[in-house]
Amino acid sequence: MAKKANGAPTKEFFVGMLTRDIELSDAILDLLDNCLDGVVRQKKDIDKRSDMNYYSGYYSHITIDERRFVVEDNCGGIPLEIAEKYAFRMGRSSEKSDDLPTVGIYGIGMKRAIFKIGRSASVITRNNGVLYKVTIPQNWVDLEDEWDFSIDEMSNAEELKAGGTRIEIENINKGVVENWNTEDKMNNFIDRLIKSIKQSYSFIIQKGFSIKINDRPVSALPIQLLIASTSESVAIKPFLYKQIFGDVSVSLAVGFYAPPPSLADIDDENELKRYSSEAGWTIVCNDRVVVYNDKSHLTGWGEAGIPQYHTQFVGIRGIVIFESNSPKNLPMTTTKRGVDTSSAIYAVVKDRMRQGLKMFTDYTNKWKGQTEKERAYSAAAKSISVEKLIGTQKEVEEVVSVQFRQNRGGLVFNPSLPKPSNAKPYRIIRFSKDLEDILDIVEYFYKDRTHQISPSQVGERCFDIVLAKAKNGEGE
Repeated sequence: MAKKANGAPTKEFFVGMLTRDIELSDAILDLLDNCLDGVVRQKKDIDKRSDMNYYSGYYSHITIDERRFVVEDNCGGIPLEIAEKYAFRMGRSSEKSDDLPTVGIYGIGMKRAIFKIGRSASVITRNNGVLYKVTIPQNWVDLEDEWDFSIDEMSNAEELKAGGTRIEIENINKGVVENWNTEDKMNNFIDRLIKSIKQSYSFIIQKGFSIKINDRPVSALPIQLLIASTSESVAIKPFLYKQIFGDVSVSLAVGFYAPPPSLADIDDENELKRYSSEAGWTIVCNDRVVVYNDKSHLTGWGEAGIPQYHTQFVGIRGIVIFESNSPKNLPMTTTKRGVDTSSAIYAVVKDRMRQGLKMFTDYTNKWKGQTEKERAYSAAAKSISVEKLIGTQKEVEEVVSVQFRQNRGGLVFNPSLPKPSNAKPYRIIRFSKDLEDILDIVEYFYKDRTHQISPSQVGERCFDIVLAKAKNGEGE
């Protein structure tokens, strides 16, 4: 009989590779994804995901200290059959397919998160009245031939009464403890985690889901765009696009969330940095934000005729929403923190992203140096939630007075943006001078060194004086 070489992976290697390339905060987001997928399993025959109250009444509460990590939800729990066959396997079975709009693809999220945080855990869950506990012992990794976990049914009537799951992780890994072992470190970590959750779950929180970290509630970061309320064809309105690719539906909106910056805005670099953090592209897959306010080649900036992002484009913001009952077809990475650039669907959509983006970079360039005239248009526009721009064709056309047209298999609304009447090219002149020298000029003009005027206005007045002299033929 021929001998065989053992090709089985060691648990230590398997767990190490599984957890190495994911950040701690992203692992925690995987646990939140499980909560949300529980809601989807419960509501599959009740509500549509587009309902703005879809997650209302559901919550996930996280408690962290240096000894243990706990996440508890009321999202319906894990069905016992799923726990026995699928939920605790190290990877998704090819047999397992719910055809539900979840974000789990590979079946590794919960296990990866548990082992990223600690060495032992208990998962207590109630589904359809059945309460049970799955235990992951501290020495599980050392038991090379034992891959199963024990399931113990429980009878406590008050435990997770509404139906849900509580995951308790202990024997916290050394590298993780170092993030939590002082009050300052813990507060800093929680601040960063809350920021990450705000960015990734803003849509979900807006739809009613409640998240708390050590009793601190997490609020949403709503995305809004400017749109003129007028029915006139020439006005500030976003570029909109919709298309269906098999079982993947796509909705896109890009436009201004704030007017193009004035010279005074450009002078205030701190203000520009704050606004820049809100500019760029956000990409959403089944309600989960996978890319947030990106301003790189990934989302079309700096390629195919689109300029690289610059602070003059600080007012431009876009969002793309992908939805599918088959999450494997969504263009997101395994960590759900990026886009799969090899996706054929994303390649088509990216062309549309650039198409819309170019309209607003061109608009900004055309109005450069004529901010006051431009504000007559952008200041008249009102902020509107992107949720009103991504509904059905009929819903969007009724709410925001736009009309879609068929174009290359999709529906497109191309806004007619205002154009400057003065065809002469404008350029921004920008330079730095000593503050005391600037104040000397302010005092010269206004006899008051404390007169309120921006540096750009000082420079503009100096330019106008010299220009007038030049036109009058006056010498130096």
